[in-house]
Amino acid sequence: MSSVDGAKNERQCAYAYMRRHLLMYDQELEQARERISYFAAAVGYELAAVFVEEVDTWPVPVAFERLLQAVALDKVEVVILPSMLHLMVLGGPTHIREYFESATGAKVVCINDVMSHSPGEAES
Repeated sequence: MSSVDGAKNERQCAYAYMRRHLLMYDQELEQARERISYFAAAVGYELAAVFVEEVDTWPVPVAFERLLQAVALDKVEVVILPSMLHLMVLGGPTHIREYFESATGAKVVCINDVMSHSPGEAES
């Protein structure tokens, strides 16, 4: 996509983070990834990576630590979460969100704060 003067318009790069819960099956995980991708495209972000916390990595949040490092190293300004529930296992979601934003300078955006769900659709 180009602007009138020929310069390219680049979308803001974003990463995503989600935690796979104990009873989450592969299709549900893929649906959550698709929802994140759809949201990113709809609001104009270029989704560069999705960090998934696997159940077997607990109590050490390996994917979250990799996300923190990647955001700082790559200077990514936006991190997308399906919901704040994905941070709850790390501590109080608001506290973790504030810590993450302060430590990285990236803004945490929750899909469920912006998009509505279809009737009967479960929140991931």
